Amino acid sequence: MEMATLILNSGQCSWGKCIFCGYGKIYKKRTNKELREILDKFFAGINTGDNEDKKIKIFGSGSFFDEKQIPKEIFEYFVEKCRENKISEIYVESRPEFITKEKILCLKETKAEINIAIGLESASDRILKTINKGFKVKDFEKSANLIHSLNCKVRTYLLVNLPVKNRKAELEKSVNYALNFSDSIVLINLLPHENSEIFDLWIKGEWKFLNKEEFFGAVNNWKNNEKIELDAETFKFIPRFRDTKILDGVGEEFLTHPYFEVWQDYLQRWYKKQANKDIVLFLPCSAKKPYSESETHKKILDVLRMLDRDKYNSIHHVMISNPGVIPREFENFPFNAYNWDEKLENEFIKKRYIEVTKERIRAYLKSQKYNEFFVF
Repeated sequence: MEMATLILNSGQCSWGKCIFCGYGKIYKKRTNKELREILDKFFAGINTGDNEDKKIKIFGSGSFFDEKQIPKEIFEYFVEKCRENKISEIYVESRPEFITKEKILCLKETKAEINIAIGLESASDRILKTINKGFKVKDFEKSANLIHSLNCKVRTYLLVNLPVKNRKAELEKSVNYALNFSDSIVLINLLPHENSEIFDLWIKGEWKFLNKEEFFGAVNNWKNNEKIELDAETFKFIPRFRDTKILDGVGEEFLTHPYFEVWQDYLQRWYKKQANKDIVLFLPCSAKKPYSESETHKKILDVLRMLDRDKYNSIHHVMISNPGVIPREFENFPFNAYNWDEKLENEFIKKRYIEVTKERIRAYLKSQKYNEFFVF
């Protein structure tokens, strides 16, 4: 069977200070009853045929071996469920400080092959300090040796595109190091989690994510290595902001606001429209937000709905405004939280508006494929 995967949001990570991670900062603590119910539902969905090879992978918001996240009672319940369902292969994740002989031996009672993943991220103590990882390379090494001594496997996560100098050389150094201690390695494309410091660095223009093409170019040397997996997209990446204030004004600040800049970066280098949307219709913005609730857009939508369903569904509505190009599906924050009064424009800002908007449209169209183009 294919790997059955459970995303077990089981409370905050006990460390929770890594600058690239937002997962462990946002999940609420679950009760033991809730955790048991989640596990019951997960295992109920696994085919229990006696002869089937059953593999499971547990992703969490921190460490599966941390009893603040997975209480001992639930850990033992998980082991029991694995035995009952005759699971043949298990993947779990943990920080080194929670990996103990006792925990591993308990997990081995399942009789499954045990794979323990550790987010090393980099084989440099200097970089681990920079990203506030909270442990050193020697801690990873100690845990890896313990795991191997108990005949279990080590799975190592390394982050590509960390906010450090000499990224290419540092990544090569980390991969070469990790190969000595790992049964498998995952090279992960670092994307900006909301609620993380790396997201703030992106907003400030001090760091940029790699699009998929850039990522595969960066890891090309290892694409044929059987021990190494390439993970270009670890989660559904859409920019989200904690600050929801109205961006009200006219001028450079409201034309190239950091929120608008990172959204345009996302739309130009990551976002891909739906495949059936092969006609683009560029539309104006509106004073009332979201745009679809304005009188102008309501009338436009009424006319478009007179088309046959296939034609209507093939049209991609893309607004043009001071924040940039805005596909209809993203017309909410921050694109419902700004005002730009044209009466306050001067000749300079009109010129800048045209310069900036032209470049945004050009970059957007370069990243998408449409068969027809219309402008209202």
